[in-house]
Amino acid sequence: MAAGMLRDDLLSLPGVEGAELDGDAMAPSGVRFRLGPGVDAVSVGDEVQRVPALHGLRSDVGIESAALTSTDEQALVRLGRSSGGLTSVSVSEGRDGVIVEAVAGERAATIRAAGSGNPALDQAVVSAVAEVVGTRSVPLIRSVDVRDLDGTPVVTVMVAESGDQLVGSAVVEGGRAYAVGRAAWAALSSR
Repeated sequence: MAAGMLRDDLLSLPGVEGAELDGDAMAPSGVRFRLGPGVDAVSVGDEVQRVPALHGLRSDVGIESAALTSTDEQALVRLGRSSGGLTSVSVSEGRDGVIVEAVAGERAATIRAAGSGNPALDQAVVSAVAEVVGTRSVPLIRSVDVRDLDGTPVVTVMVAESGDQLVGSAVVEGGRAYAVGRAAWAALSSR
């Protein structure tokens, strides 16, 4: 994960005037944020918790004070790898073609890829993840982009689902299929 991207996403939230990451830049253990004057701390706190999930992190809010009522107060969000997210993506090839299985906790979905190239495989991964997430319709891939960001490979997936354009990103830590799956999970879970 690129810490700069996480920090930038937090600073883009209305009402957040400052954000500092604690710990390792590649795996921060927390983020401290400062609110501006007159900001509704509860709604901003909810948004601050949502942002790490888009980067594949779990957030447990540990507010340093009991409630954010003063504009001068800071809060700490503790971060960790998401345990409630996508567990695995497996790809198997056989006589029946390419089969993709996505697993999240006790939920799993298996989809047959329409071909053997990256576009067909990516769509099968996104479809399997969508089934596990429980989307209203099968999302269609609009774009899959793999880039090196500050020395870290990151995949970004844009999908269209039920008339919405959704985007998610994930660090490529294992194979491409798992990274595409995590990015799709982030996109589809962002609502």
